Amino acid sequence: MAARTAHATATQRGPMLPYLPRHPVPDVVRVRAPTGDDLWLVTRFELGRQVLTDSRFSRAMAVAESAPAIHPLRADPAALTSLDPPAHGRLRKLVNRAFAPHAVAAQEDSIRRTARGLLKDRRGIDLVSGYAMPLSSATICEVLGVPEAERDRFSHLADRAHGITPCSPEESESARDELRAYFVSLVDLARHDPGGHLLGRLVLAEEQDGALDERELLALVELLLNAGYETTIGQIGLAALALLEHPRQWRELVRRPELIPGAVEVLLRYAPVVPISFTRVAVRDVELGGERIAAGEGVLVSLLHANFDAAENPDPEVLDVGADVARHLTFGHGPHVCLGARLAGLQLRVALEELVRAAPELSLTVPPAALRWRPAEAVVRGPTTLPVSW
Repeated sequence: MAARTAHATATQRGPMLPYLPRHPVPDVVRVRAPTGDDLWLVTRFELGRQVLTDSRFSRAMAVAESAPAIHPLRADPAALTSLDPPAHGRLRKLVNRAFAPHAVAAQEDSIRRTARGLLKDRRGIDLVSGYAMPLSSATICEVLGVPEAERDRFSHLADRAHGITPCSPEESESARDELRAYFVSLVDLARHDPGGHLLGRLVLAEEQDGALDERELLALVELLLNAGYETTIGQIGLAALALLEHPRQWRELVRRPELIPGAVEVLLRYAPVVPISFTRVAVRDVELGGERIAAGEGVLVSLLHANFDAAENPDPEVLDVGADVARHLTFGHGPHVCLGARLAGLQLRVALEELVRAAPELSLTVPPAALRWRPAEAVVRGPTTLPVSW
């Protein structure tokens, strides 16, 4: 059984979290986090799905100061991702309306125009700084109703706050503070003119329905930025790199662009941008994968290992853009499944479609070993540079 994860990390480029096992591992294994806390790591697909849906594993308990943690920075207890039912369901219902299929589909024309404009009349580009970043920035600005004249400032703050642009910890913290203050001004703007964007709809819910309070609203805005910007940049970079390192697969997409929607799911499984889930805490003693998880102990799922579980995906280390769409946990699962999953998938699909159209001879201009990466301890994976030509 253990051999099922032999390739889970070996196939992936870039630095990996030091506590993620590199060798075949049991279904459930103890790991020591950088915080010094010991937690249980789940490496199997089906067991991962169980943890992500089972009410015996609490997110709210995991953000308490006394809870075992994988990272020294604690999540905001008011954030949607920090809540258990029924509070989680109340807020999630509000946000789900804005991310309904028709609402996400309405973004496609704008995303495509941006992507096409970024590639127009080019013969080379850095796919991170020149493509993924401005494409993701334009999209999240539309979602949050950031005025056109302020989008460069907003992107600059977001890049520093999330460490996308290299800066000192002090500069990053300062940018986060500025960004939070800017969110307050965006909310005030949306109160005067809700417009047709997501933030406007959330403000109306706050004012008309009393469905959420000011703190919850601001936490949602910050979550939307985290989920809809940083992760999309990383995912586009990882997907593009996987194709560049498998040129036959890239040529297959050039020859048959109709494969791209399915290839998006294949790439999401093969190169997950977030390697681990949020931590949960066991509400009571639980038997899981042959191990006894005691009440109060922390549990997290290796999304990376779960995606490479051969019991779920035969030959998981093989990248085949024409394969049947396989299930994956890249966006999580259950009540806390990524709220921006549809939007992220749309951006990745359009980004690849426009690259195939504009750059059929796409290739890296440096060896893969020369690429720079986000640090291993970053929550989101991905290259920080990806220079290409065509």
